[in-house]
Amino acid sequence: MSTEKKTVMDKFLGVIEKMAGPATTFANYPVVKGIQNGMVATTGVTLVGALFLVMMLFVTDGNLTAKALLPFLTPYAGQIGLLNSLSMSIIGIYMAIGMGAEMSYTLGIDKTTGAIGSFFAFILLTNAEATIDTSFWGGAGIIVAIVAAIVSSYTLKLCRQYHIEIRLPDSVPPAIANSFSAVIPYFIVALICWGLRTVLGFNLGQAVTDLLLPVLNGADNIFVYTLVQFLITVFWSLGIHGDNLTGAVMGTFTAVWNQENIDAGAKLVQAGQTVTRADLPHVYALNIGRTHQWCCSFWPILFYMFTSKKLSYLRPLAWTALPPAIFCIIEPIMFGLPVVLNPFIITHTLTGALAYLIYDLGIVVPQYISLPWASPSPLIGYLGSGGSIIGGILPFVWFALGLVIFYPFWKAYENAEVKRMAEEVAE
Repeated sequence: MSTEKKTVMDKFLGVIEKMAGPATTFANYPVVKGIQNGMVATTGVTLVGALFLVMMLFVTDGNLTAKALLPFLTPYAGQIGLLNSLSMSIIGIYMAIGMGAEMSYTLGIDKTTGAIGSFFAFILLTNAEATIDTSFWGGAGIIVAIVAAIVSSYTLKLCRQYHIEIRLPDSVPPAIANSFSAVIPYFIVALICWGLRTVLGFNLGQAVTDLLLPVLNGADNIFVYTLVQFLITVFWSLGIHGDNLTGAVMGTFTAVWNQENIDAGAKLVQAGQTVTRADLPHVYALNIGRTHQWCCSFWPILFYMFTSKKLSYLRPLAWTALPPAIFCIIEPIMFGLPVVLNPFIITHTLTGALAYLIYDLGIVVPQYISLPWASPSPLIGYLGSGGSIIGGILPFVWFALGLVIFYPFWKAYENAEVKRMAEEVAE
């Protein structure tokens, strides 16, 4: 039995390691996994919409510059804005389809059947009149999309499990067989959703807006954001994908917040107005983490790997890791150097608090344009906030702060490696 005295950090990591098991189990539940994967599946649509929103910044006056940078496209601003509206502004529909497909897949149901069933449930839950109501097809309908996917997927699963379905001979093509086997489950879904929205008159989207979202919005604060940044790094240090694990809990919240910021920003951009902090409902949205996380930790590590005279053999690894690191892909270094762990936790937590504060005070406009998560941090900081020069500079500020924090840890690692190599030579 080991008698070695444990440090405070050892004890803390031991507690986190015990929490990691249940947390990982939670992240793998079909519902949670379906929600996560379904949201990811809509990324292509949101990115296309974001590209056209970025284009709006260039073709309208008063955004990036007083006069449009591409004035020859200004007459087409309305059509460009329409494409943005038909992508991000009805994201609830896309998420209902994506989550229905992914959730059904995790339950062993045909993806297409699950996607159609979820979309059917979503339409029934958001409409009670003969005229189509699109009020909750956007960000406000994301919670409704989640409910629609759950109702549809589990109805399909239970009907399959208890053989409550129309079965055709095996010789029938799968596409036709799946269509007929879904008739009874779809009918049950229709009864549930139509009964809830039309017969009982319960508007789930409005209930979420009136009751639940104000509670969820309370989680958009500096304390929650900083805690999430801290936990991300702690889980990573235990060999667990911290972003995915925390995303399983926060993903539902941030998806709604993302869309609310996107919608608010898009309306102002299309109207040729300047977007300010007061116009955006959330700070904890979109790619705020990408503006500080890796540039405060892995950029310094790469810098020291390039400049170290004592450990010059690390330079080839640094060159190899540099291209992916530019695009926020950090695994080559993450699991390669033990020096990463402790300062990694410090830098992420500290810069997380500072970044949130800067956005919240309006020094930089909070993110309202969705860019690919793998975009370089300065680009996210600049374009994500609608062309903020300070937003584009901040990643370099976090890099400088990371250099200072990492320095003593790097020197300790460097000296330990030199000592180890000397002992190996002596042996």
